[in-house]
Amino acid sequence: MATNKSASYEARLKNSRDLAFKISQYSRYQPTSEEIKKENLPGFIENVETAMTDFRNSIGALSTERKENNLLFSEMVLSARNIRSEIGELKGTDSIQYEQVNSIVKLITGENISLHNMRKKENIKILKEGEPVPENSSVSQLDQKSMLGNYRALTGLLRSFTFYVPEDESLSIASLETLEAKLTGSLDRITQKEAAYTNQRSRIISYFDEKNGLLDRAKRAKMHVRRKYGHKSPEYKALVNKKY
Repeated sequence: MATNKSASYEARLKNSRDLAFKISQYSRYQPTSEEIKKENLPGFIENVETAMTDFRNSIGALSTERKENNLLFSEMVLSARNIRSEIGELKGTDSIQYEQVNSIVKLITGENISLHNMRKKENIKILKEGEPVPENSSVSQLDQKSMLGNYRALTGLLRSFTFYVPEDESLSIASLETLEAKLTGSLDRITQKEAAYTNQRSRIISYFDEKNGLLDRAKRAKMHVRRKYGHKSPEYKALVNKKY
């Protein structure tokens, strides 16, 4: 699915195609500038169309990778919660091992943020009338790199537990390491695809809005039509009030 920005570019590209077609029919359209000659505009527009295809592909590739990434991180969060439950079952929720695991799992799942916000709301509720609201330090939303770092810390902690030999294969150290590798690879691919998207977007901006881009060429072409046919002519009016 095209983004709003992509759709906007599509509309502008269509208007540029229409402009190139219309001026090709104008017998008096004979500008000096090579960039806006009627025989040169179609070739430039073809280059822009190729760039638009590359741009759309980069959007699609990034969107697909982000969806796969979200699924992997959801799997990671579920895994962390199941590990915490496993340790609770093995050692009890009042054990040191459970406390160690629980503190890391909260960082992975964001439970520490939810708890912080809940306590902040409770503190505000019990304030007496006229008392100022306390300035609690804000807790930033978790980013995926920090989540992965905490998951690695959790895996490292489990390696130190000689008793940790779960019956559930999905919670084994080997399975956790496999998931960790998938998460690392996914973040790396997102970085690459974001870079590709940024490069293609810069290319599109150049083709549309910079010097000698579609907008610039359309303005100059309209100036020539206005000079040759007049601002009240149907030839000129056919080109105005459109986004290029």
